[in-house]
Amino acid sequence: EIRTPINAILNAANLIKEETHGYMNSEVKEFFPVIDSASKRIIRTIDSILNMSELQIGSYAPQYKRVNVEKEIIQKLFFEFKSLTISKGFRFDVITETEDVSITADVYSMEQIFTNLIDNAIKYTEKGSIEIRIYRNRQYKLCIDVKDTGIGISKEFLPQLFEPFRQEQQGYTRRFEGNGLGLALVKNYCKINNALITVQSEKDLGTTFTVTFAEEQI
Repeated sequence: EIRTPINAILNAANLIKEETHGYMNSEVKEFFPVIDSASKRIIRTIDSILNMSELQIGSYAPQYKRVNVEKEIIQKLFFEFKSLTISKGFRFDVITETEDVSITADVYSMEQIFTNLIDNAIKYTEKGSIEIRIYRNRQYKLCIDVKDTGIGISKEFLPQLFEPFRQEQQGYTRRFEGNGLGLALVKNYCKINNALITVQSEKDLGTTFTVTFAEEQI
């Protein structure tokens, strides 16, 4: 009831843009990116709410298979987000320190975990770098770090970080958009994949999220 009309608005706006290309004045042109951005933001919010609803009522049905995490998840997302990091002017690197990068997992929820973590890292980083590190720890568990040099998270807010609809900056004065569902979804999707998520952060210095997968996969 909401997504379909929004998609219709997007399609209509794109059609008008194409049909009037070449004789549209600059002031009107400025409205099209606004329409596109606002519409996609609504769709992202709807998708997040629907995903959370599925998880809460237990209707999400994971499809487990053997997955090369580096190739099928991380590298795919790296190329999707690369142009955005270039436009913001900071480095984006993937460092792989193990050849054993395969686990049994649910691909969709894995993509959602790292899409949210990378998207947050880009959103909250204004300069510096983002680094994804794939490695095995001392217990030979597969670990993936998403590290940024962004605004960081206060110690006071860390206990609430994975709660739904929670954001450190609230109200009309907040600097960053979002619905506060991303990390709540990440935590739930980690459980589906028998993984633990931890975070280390310092205000104004950056944040590192670590996803650690259990030795015995589902």
